Amino acid sequence: MASYSLLTVALPFRFEDLGLSVLQYGTALAIYAFGMLATESLWGAAAFRIGRPRIILALGGVVALIIVSIGLAPTFLTLTATLGLLGMFVIFPVPLARWLALTARGPGTGSTGAGQYGLFFGIGLVVGTSVGPLFFVHFGFLDLALVAVALFLGSVLLLARIPWSGLELPPRDTGTLRQIRGLFTRHFVLCSTLVVVYFLAYSLTINFLQYYSVDLFGGTASEAGYVIGAARGVAVIAGLLLGPYIDRWGTGRSTPLGFLLMAMGALGTFFSVGYGEMVAATLVFSVGAGWLSASLLPLALGPIPRSAQGTAVGVFGSFEDMGLLVGPILIGAVYATYGALSIFPVVAVVALLGSAFAMGLPRWTTSRSPSTPPRLPGHA
Repeated sequence: MASYSLLTVALPFRFEDLGLSVLQYGTALAIYAFGMLATESLWGAAAFRIGRPRIILALGGVVALIIVSIGLAPTFLTLTATLGLLGMFVIFPVPLARWLALTARGPGTGSTGAGQYGLFFGIGLVVGTSVGPLFFVHFGFLDLALVAVALFLGSVLLLARIPWSGLELPPRDTGTLRQIRGLFTRHFVLCSTLVVVYFLAYSLTINFLQYYSVDLFGGTASEAGYVIGAARGVAVIAGLLLGPYIDRWGTGRSTPLGFLLMAMGALGTFFSVGYGEMVAATLVFSVGAGWLSASLLPLALGPIPRSAQGTAVGVFGSFEDMGLLVGPILIGAVYATYGALSIFPVVAVVALLGSAFAMGLPRWTTSRSPSTPPRLPGHA
């Protein structure tokens, strides 16, 4: 994640150096996002086959070549094409790594594992985004890309050193397409809808905080950076600390509370009259975001057979990507049409709908596990 964020945080500066417009930058990011959306499910379906050192090293080499190509790309078309390829390939280890985090400690510890995974995920993001702009200014984009390559290859070597042969990864029972189709039970579809709602609301702080903190609350660009860093840090720490409690309470009972905290944070921002109050409301919002980051994926995987969980993690990640695509479009349209202040009640309504949806989930799905035979008339 440090390698990824080091590269992507410097992309706006690279586009400016090449004389490219903001619209072209947004288009390139959309192509990158669609690359992730198109392939994350497939990487999930192949997750248990990827867990071999040779395959990991080969795919890592492909990503390294793509990053070097981005560093050398001199035009809009070449940058866009290579960013699309990066989106398709850079996430190849993510479904497998998330599955390992959720299952390594055994049944009933998924939220704890999700919180720990989120901690290191967040540390990588913070390191890359903090160092990237400074490195770009002093050394240039190509040197920055080479450092990103070195970091990524280091992570690939560490991943390859895991004793994969002793992990006994589950065999895949069916073909890829059949396994993906088999995931779309009522429970999984409803949980996937919840994660779209979650990321739609979460777009408020990850995409728009730097705008409204300046326009509405009179902050500076540097202060916005500090608040964004604090918000990310609080979300990561909240997921880490709350994970064991979520495992104890149950993901079904915990999920509605996370959405409620996000709604409280959005409404708190709406009623804030000063910068300090806005910051406090943002941190409440971030606690809810961290809460949900530790609960939603374990909730979705609950009734999924172990052999299909790698595919499920990948498909679930595609729904996360969908929320990250829809969220900025919705919030941006409201922002442009009705003004900056209007986005907070809209996000609060979205989060409250998510909470109500999560509360109704147990009534709309069955608690019977896939291995439990159906209860037939006369069957004791």
